[in-house]
Amino acid sequence: MARIPKETVDQIIHTADILEVVGDYVQLKRKGQNYWAPCPFHNEKSPSFSVNPAKGLYKCFGCGKAGGIIQFVMDIEGSSYPEALRALAKKYGVAVPEEEERTPEEQLAQNERDSQYIVSNWAKDYYHGLLLKSQEGMSIGYGYLKERGLNLTTIQTFELGYSLDQFEGLMKAATAAGHQLKYLEKTGLVVKREDDQGRDTGRRYDRFRGRVMFPIHNVSGRVVGFGARTLKRDDKMAKYLNSPESEIYHKSDVLYGLFQARQAIRHEELCYLVEGYLDVLSLHQGGIKNVVASSGTSLTEGQIRLIRRYTDNVTVLYDGDAAGIKASLRGIDLLLEGGLNVRVVLFPDGDDPDSYIRKVGDQRFADHVENHSQDFIAFKTTLVAREASQDPVKKAEAIRDVLQSIAKVPDGLKRQVFLQQTASVFGFEEQVIITEYNKLLKTASPSKARPADEPRESRAASPTAAPARSYSSEEEAEMAMYGVSSGSEAEVTAGIHPGSNLNADPTELATPLDVLTQCEQAVLRLLVLYGPHEVQPEVTVAHYLLSQLDGTPLRNPLYARLWAECREQFLQGQLPDLRLLAHHEDAGIRSLLADFATERYDLSPNWRIKDIYVPTELNLIQLACDNAILRLNKCHVQRERQQCLAQLQDPRLDQNEQLNALLRYNELTKLDGQLAQMLGTVVARHA
Repeated sequence: MARIPKETVDQIIHTADILEVVGDYVQLKRKGQNYWAPCPFHNEKSPSFSVNPAKGLYKCFGCGKAGGIIQFVMDIEGSSYPEALRALAKKYGVAVPEEEERTPEEQLAQNERDSQYIVSNWAKDYYHGLLLKSQEGMSIGYGYLKERGLNLTTIQTFELGYSLDQFEGLMKAATAAGHQLKYLEKTGLVVKREDDQGRDTGRRYDRFRGRVMFPIHNVSGRVVGFGARTLKRDDKMAKYLNSPESEIYHKSDVLYGLFQARQAIRHEELCYLVEGYLDVLSLHQGGIKNVVASSGTSLTEGQIRLIRRYTDNVTVLYDGDAAGIKASLRGIDLLLEGGLNVRVVLFPDGDDPDSYIRKVGDQRFADHVENHSQDFIAFKTTLVAREASQDPVKKAEAIRDVLQSIAKVPDGLKRQVFLQQTASVFGFEEQVIITEYNKLLKTASPSKARPADEPRESRAASPTAAPARSYSSEEEAEMAMYGVSSGSEAEVTAGIHPGSNLNADPTELATPLDVLTQCEQAVLRLLVLYGPHEVQPEVTVAHYLLSQLDGTPLRNPLYARLWAECREQFLQGQLPDLRLLAHHEDAGIRSLLADFATERYDLSPNWRIKDIYVPTELNLIQLACDNAILRLNKCHVQRERQQCLAQLQDPRLDQNEQLNALLRYNELTKLDGQLAQMLGTVVARHA
């Protein structure tokens, strides 16, 4: 595959908006200079995922994922570096010169996942074209959708299609277009025929035949699978047929319509949850854009995490069928456990959202949803209490059923309110209900137990969540108070964050090997973060550091590569650009820079409001550079001094060699003391 020119990569990086791209996947909220959200890469309830728009970087302080906008697309989509660049280029209208030169052979040479995305997208276009252009598609497929009240705009928005009633229609068209049969099989578009013993007969046929096609998109708009409805009246044939699980399609991690609904969900701060494809299509056409479907499957934790990226509020639109309601109650407990605020809307018996909106129209449907929305716990309590009102045994079982749902609610105050409501509906004293609730918790696992008298929400620890901070010194606590992270090695060893001890000596905090890494990090961090800034008139940080340490190579291979690249750019008249370096092709460099540039804490706005001056690292950049250079030099001196000491203890040295080693040792000891004095540290010497 042809290489994307560097100038095009730079244009993509400068054009793309990291807040907009990340915002397609999570609900970002501003706090200080950064934006925060629950991490999309691991399950958590307290936001530890941070985006810094000024630096174009993101970092999760829980799982450690970090990088720039290209790395984010790679992580969230599982795509390669070139594919992430092309996706961003397409989103922001940046022309990629080599894109026109790609041949079918080059497309097929991409990795397995990318090839499956390509063939799925081709199939979507193929089915869509058949629906609107073929005689069979227009008369049968389009006729059915029109009969269900869907207009052309909705059909095009969701890219609906039709599969011909042929065994090899898609397979022949796909292979003629240059797509490999193995990818048609991996995506489930084509099925291999086996004999009675399960042996491959060598025959292949289309999975979808004579059906209306519903492409299933992931949150970035890529087609990952299909749902298909037959139009034949055949009891032996499944009405709906879905794509099988594949490398790109996992049913438990997909919600139908989310790609089209995500912006509306964020804007309305509410997600409507329905069951089927047509429910989504009819409501979307009727003006309710913030609607998604579980596509007939039981609600999963993965689908709940998808919803939580965009909102904490869910309203479930139930069919009017009593049996269906009872079957759905169990899935809603997962919504509660996920920390979502759940409400319920019921439709008249015999109606589902699709049929009801077609029956009463858009406005009356919207009015019904608004007027009949009720809290799920209150709804469930009323429902089971009514059914068990005349039977004491059923009544006791109903109460326990409601209490099990209440136990899923993370918020302690909400649980107290629900317990009061339950007692009122069933006609019991509140304390009786609380006692029964606490009995129920004793049989639950410790991680799920939430006592009824818990005064407020406590944050649960998890293997992936960031641990609660504890401070070992007043200095560390002061750093946190000023909004400075004290956890990263690079941050600690820089030694010049606001509120920290400007003269702290890292040699007293870690082993010698760790110290060298820390000191090299400190110098490199200043170079890439502040390279273009001036330490003195007409002297940039990059010029100052590179000239002062030109003869001091960094020993860590990763650091050495980045240092050499910055030095080469400087010699060519260019200064380090963090936004470009953060999207380096080297994954190690991308990760390192993200770690350098992101901080967990931010200065409280109250300090600014009260005009309390707190110096920033940039305010003290000259001192920061001097300290970093001195510490690195001191580290090298100490390491050489240790080597001299080891030589003095070597019995194989002759007298002259021992004398030279002793003289060098004394010289280095004196130099170490001078560097310590310049740093303002006290070096204790043992007799």
